[in-house]
Amino acid sequence: MTYKFEQFNVEITNPVVEVVNVIDNINTKQCEVNITLVTDTAEFGVMLEGFTYSETWDDADVVNWVGIELQKYAVNG
Repeated sequence: MTYKFEQFNVEITNPVVEVVNVIDNINTKQCEVNITLVTDTAEFGVMLEGFTYSETWDDADVVNWVGIELQKYAVNG
């Protein structure tokens, strides 16, 4: 899969995606998720916003959401 983020001047192809941390706003029940996309030649840090929950969340919820959210940045081709 290849991704393109507006803050980077390159396309990121077949990265390993690592969730670095989750910043949880318990008042709004929304999280920001910091990820790193790692390739053989570079690492790219990205903050994804918009993860929401109703009562609680666990790591698997975040990882699944990141996979879905990254589809927004996939390059069609």
